[in-house]
Amino acid sequence: MKQVKFFLLLAAAGVLLLLFRPEGKGGKASADVVKVESVDPLKNPGQPAADYLVFRALTTGEARMAVTGSSVTKGSGASNQSKTWRALTQAHLRTAYPSLKTLKIENHGHSGYTSVRILEDEVTGPIIAGRPDVLIIETSVINNHNKNVSLEDTYASLEQLHTLYSEALPEARILFISPNPITENKFGPPVNALGLRFTDYIYGTQTFIGEKGWAYINIHDEMLSLMEQRGVKLPETLKDGIHPNDLGYSLWAEVIWPHLTAK
Repeated sequence: MKQVKFFLLLAAAGVLLLLFRPEGKGGKASADVVKVESVDPLKNPGQPAADYLVFRALTTGEARMAVTGSSVTKGSGASNQSKTWRALTQAHLRTAYPSLKTLKIENHGHSGYTSVRILEDEVTGPIIAGRPDVLIIETSVINNHNKNVSLEDTYASLEQLHTLYSEALPEARILFISPNPITENKFGPPVNALGLRFTDYIYGTQTFIGEKGWAYINIHDEMLSLMEQRGVKLPETLKDGIHPNDLGYSLWAEVIWPHLTAK
């Protein structure tokens, strides 16, 4: 009889130990709930994009991200795709967030495309089909300047892009960014046929997007600021006056990182 009681007590102790051990099933479930709540957008207004990606990974099993824009989003000028700002950002997210270790940032950059052309079905269709949780739209205004797209048409195209993706991807976070700073180059004169400089497009779109209340990062100015801090000259960061080289893309990835992760 004493032996039976002993084994019953031992079994009960084992059950209690399993329930209250943090690494047991009950502890893991509780930890998972806490983790999801810590990145739940409803409980964390204004959360960074990285946290939203983690939330999607934890609740749907997969986080999706995409970028669209011109050749500087596609990665022209880099020695290898792994050296582009998109690939570097992907690697940083995978390393910093265990839930994002398989994240792939889909690249929908198109060489020579203006902000008007990235509205074409061949660009927007695959993006919508991929259903990204976070979509970064590079404004493509290097090409708008070089190809004499008016500021009015530039603003209209950005509004159409925001409307299109907001309606087609209602759960996606949309982030506009400027392209990188450039020098005088063979692709276009400093002042275009409309009497506008490249920086007129940078600051014009920044003001327009700001007035709309959309998320925006001025990559152009932040890269210039970082170069000044590091003693790096702008031409050192460019392959041909427009497209960043490996150094330029690494600076781009560096300046975008806190915007994606800072709380």
